[in-house]
Amino acid sequence: MKIQSLRTKLTLANILPILLLTPLLSLYLLYSLEGFFTQKFLQRLTQQAELLLGQVQAQPALVEDTQAAQQFLDAVAHITDAHVLLLSQEGTILGSTRVEYIGRIGTRYNSAAVDQALQGTAAQGTGPGIIAEVAYVALPVKYDGVTRGVLRLSYEVDDVRAQFNQLRWLVLGGVGITALLGLGLGLGLAMTITNPLHQLIQRIQAIAAGQYHARVAIQRQDEIGLLAHSFNQMAAQLEEAEAARQRQLAAIVHELSRPLAGMRAAVETLRDGATEDAEMESMLLGGIGEELARLERLTDTLQGVDKRLIQPLRLQRTEIALARVIQASVANFEPIAARRGIALVMQLPASLPPLCADEDRLIQVLTNLLDNALKFTPRAGKVTVEAGQQPGAVWISITDTGTGIAPDELPYIFQQFYRGAESRPPEKRGMGLGLTLCHEIITAHGGQIKVESKVEQGTRFIFTLPTQ
Repeated sequence: MKIQSLRTKLTLANILPILLLTPLLSLYLLYSLEGFFTQKFLQRLTQQAELLLGQVQAQPALVEDTQAAQQFLDAVAHITDAHVLLLSQEGTILGSTRVEYIGRIGTRYNSAAVDQALQGTAAQGTGPGIIAEVAYVALPVKYDGVTRGVLRLSYEVDDVRAQFNQLRWLVLGGVGITALLGLGLGLGLAMTITNPLHQLIQRIQAIAAGQYHARVAIQRQDEIGLLAHSFNQMAAQLEEAEAARQRQLAAIVHELSRPLAGMRAAVETLRDGATEDAEMESMLLGGIGEELARLERLTDTLQGVDKRLIQPLRLQRTEIALARVIQASVANFEPIAARRGIALVMQLPASLPPLCADEDRLIQVLTNLLDNALKFTPRAGKVTVEAGQQPGAVWISITDTGTGIAPDELPYIFQQFYRGAESRPPEKRGMGLGLTLCHEIITAHGGQIKVESKVEQGTRFIFTLPTQ
């Protein structure tokens, strides 16, 4: 209904000016033209009357003798198409150029125009005649300044009126045809706007129903084309976001299922009698503890992502001892490194300047980087944690001797939801959130984080934190 309403409004907007202005303008022109021709007709009739008046006033007997008056009018009848009446000082008919008036000679001609002329003032206009509407001119016949009679010329204007009426109907018919054409044109123009909008609404409804592949096939160079292009861009971004969400959900399920499966296997082994072997029991319980720690880190990462979606990353800055934070973080991973046969080495200078930073966030960065380093480093490998000082900042690096990162992956390593190349084993592909979160935390502190890597040789993450 809204589309139909908009189409109606647009159509009316196009046709109303035609419907309103064209008839008014046409009627105004018609009546102006009719008045113009009537005035010109009266002027010509007046000119003829004035010519005849000169001849009448040269013969005083014409307004006194009906026979003389009729003979004069019979003589001039052929030079004019108008009906000529000659009236006496009393307003009686003395003669006429029309046969039908001969029988009325000697009777008074009742007319306001004749009465006005008898008062000495010329009169002209249009009005009813004996048979039809006429245009008339009544001139006073004067001798020595005294009105002695009236010369009246008239002409039936029914033919002219009929022609104007015919023209009026032609104009009204033309207005009707113009209105129909305008209606068709207005409807066509309205449809060029409403049809794309209708298509756009259908695609929006499809997007709302989860069909993110929906696109609008509109190729135009106007505002609607720009709207369609913007919609297609938005739909593409939504489709990409939905695909990323599905990939991320699958990654989360995968990441959560791995430690759960490991813990289930360890619990079943313990139930089957592994508790009788103290070394086996210790190893299984250690594995369960490691998997629980991994679940906690995954949960922390997911909570961090959820908080970032609700509100921007906020830091709770306090003065901290950076060496203590590094040592505590490394200590949490020493048992894991030992069980995996990986050497975890820490090389710190004698002293590091205090920092005003968010301790929990820095621990989160170190935890993510250490977890990744141990995950990609094979048995008998080495992970080294170093720190140092440079002008206005301190730096911390975590270097491993693992599988490394391919050069074409490095530009995307900090991109959210990037999980690495498809060729990488599933157990080595995380959720694509840890490094993104690290980058955001370090950037929020005013520092920088970089990565250096060579395939099959190892990777080094290094980040800086300002001391001021």
